[in-house]
Amino acid sequence: MVSSLPTPKKLEEFCSIHQTTRLIKGVIPGHKDKVCPACVEEARRNTNEREIEKFRNRRTYNRLYVDSVLTDEDVLECSFDNFEVTNAAQNEQLNRMKQIANLYLDKNFKGNTVLSGKAGTGKTHLAYSLLRYVNENANPKQSCLFIDFNELVSKIKGNFKSTSTIWKEETMIEQIGNADLVVLDDLGSESSFKGDNNESSDWNQRLLFNILNRRNRTIITSNLSGKEMKEIYNPKIVSRISKGTKDKSIVFDKKLKDYRSEQF
Repeated sequence: MVSSLPTPKKLEEFCSIHQTTRLIKGVIPGHKDKVCPACVEEARRNTNEREIEKFRNRRTYNRLYVDSVLTDEDVLECSFDNFEVTNAAQNEQLNRMKQIANLYLDKNFKGNTVLSGKAGTGKTHLAYSLLRYVNENANPKQSCLFIDFNELVSKIKGNFKSTSTIWKEETMIEQIGNADLVVLDDLGSESSFKGDNNESSDWNQRLLFNILNRRNRTIITSNLSGKEMKEIYNPKIVSRISKGTKDKSIVFDKKLKDYRSEQF
């Protein structure tokens, strides 16, 4: 025979917080605790809201730290605040990227941004800083991802003979494609590992096309100039890279004496 649960007993005492609500006891079998039903309901509601917020953060804010693909975790420390400015050109670059970052706070703002120039000019630092700024300040929150393209290629190819779905090509294309804002870092580096050093492989290009074809808000960094991209990539890929760039295609000169827009 199953024993029935005790019937809660309403007391003459009132809650110190909800002063018009009478306390009850016998809510928890075997315990004589006096509780306020309004406090219990409030706690339940707050718990639900915290769980909902955790779920929202997993789909938005936390994606940058959980789902990004990178080789150097020091990138995660980059911000506009710690970008080193030693001359007027760098200061102009920093201010321009801040302006662009504020545009991307609006989820409806479309268009890519391309940062091109030699290695060591701060492209990755500023690209991640922009992404981090949007991740921390967008309201409503946006899902942001940082993708080292060469590392992405390596991870997916290394998974070809595996049954794991984590680095499955279709999975990564979908994951990157559905994010609100993405940095594709060091585009073109995958071609430097080929013997002819002239073009990216057909498979790499298909992967890149399938990612860009799903997106209209992407920050792209590359050591290649616009002219070099046209020599390496299929015209359809170049078209998607330059989609909506307008004056947001920025050249970083290695000597940091030159800062200009470049049209594809």
